Amino acid sequence: MSRRTAREHIFKIIFQTEFHKEDEAEEAIEIYKENIEDASKTDMEFIKSEIKGIIENKSAVDEAINKYAEGWEINRIAKVDLAILRLAVYEILYSDDVPNKVAVNEAVELAKSFSSDKSPSFINGILGKVINNL
Repeated sequence: MSRRTAREHIFKIIFQTEFHKEDEAEEAIEIYKENIEDASKTDMEFIKSEIKGIIENKSAVDEAINKYAEGWEINRIAKVDLAILRLAVYEILYSDDVPNKVAVNEAVELAKSFSSDKSPSFINGILGKVINNL
């Protein structure tokens, strides 16, 4: 499985957690992971690690999103865009093995596939601000 495909799974899992109570989110994540086909042990370790990191650092990630999404409070951002932003901001801030350029590109591609026409530029703008202020 490519990293792009793995990120798509991570995005979908993070998106799903928005619709569950915290105590139900773990179960939803496990059910989703059980249905991922063609995932090697390495793929699943990457997916689990990223999800765990995003959840553990959600406050800091959301703070960064709030700071740079000028005029947009986090509760007003579309859930799809928010899930994409959380993944990308987490990778920018905490994943040393993922170049910032890759995190942004992958986020924009996810937005093109799963969100509105305006989302790729919205997401790119926020991520650019995050990177410029590291």
